[in-house]
Amino acid sequence: MALLRILSINLLVDRTDPDDLRRLIGDTDPDIMCTQEMGETCAGVVGDLFPHGHLDPRDDFFGMGIVTRHPVAVERLQLPGRSGWVARLAPDSWPGLTNSLDVVNVHLVNPVDRPWRKSRDARWGQVAGIAAYLRERPGASVVIGDMNASPAWREYKLLSELGIDAARATGTAKRTWSHFVSGPRLLRIDHAFIANARPITTEVAPVRGTDHSALIVDIEV
Repeated sequence: MALLRILSINLLVDRTDPDDLRRLIGDTDPDIMCTQEMGETCAGVVGDLFPHGHLDPRDDFFGMGIVTRHPVAVERLQLPGRSGWVARLAPDSWPGLTNSLDVVNVHLVNPVDRPWRKSRDARWGQVAGIAAYLRERPGASVVIGDMNASPAWREYKLLSELGIDAARATGTAKRTWSHFVSGPRLLRIDHAFIANARPITTEVAPVRGTDHSALIVDIEV
């Protein structure tokens, strides 16, 4: 049995305060970290603190990364609109892990991007691509990231068929996003869907400069 902590955060294309990001990582001490909208500055912080994984910083909304405490195999997951990244944790590299675990870092296309029909089709295509990937790789998995979808959205409901919503299952759901970088969060659009593993708890944590709170998920595999 392995107890793992996963941290996911949308970094708002390097508007996130790098010192506060470093503090967050130190305070939460994750085994795996997934980033969305990651630029060069924040990638430098993350890369300094994790020895394994892959970072793909960009100066637009497409920069992503997935990094880990122990060795891991990382591959790109080709999806419409915006691809994801997958880290496969293997038992021979992760203490206590008896079976492999796939951590899928995704950032769904924003539904308000125009033309709306194109955005909708891309989002549905992304979810379908994630489902197809998991069908080919049965076993324990975590699909995590900025879904741009509250529980009322169709995409959330489709993703919840691939794994249980960790925050809802543990009674720890909190809002993660606002139009503003400061102030109260308005919607819960950052999620972790868990299959063939047990969610223990989730929490959210503020980070200066970004419009998302970080999502921290503890699981037992």
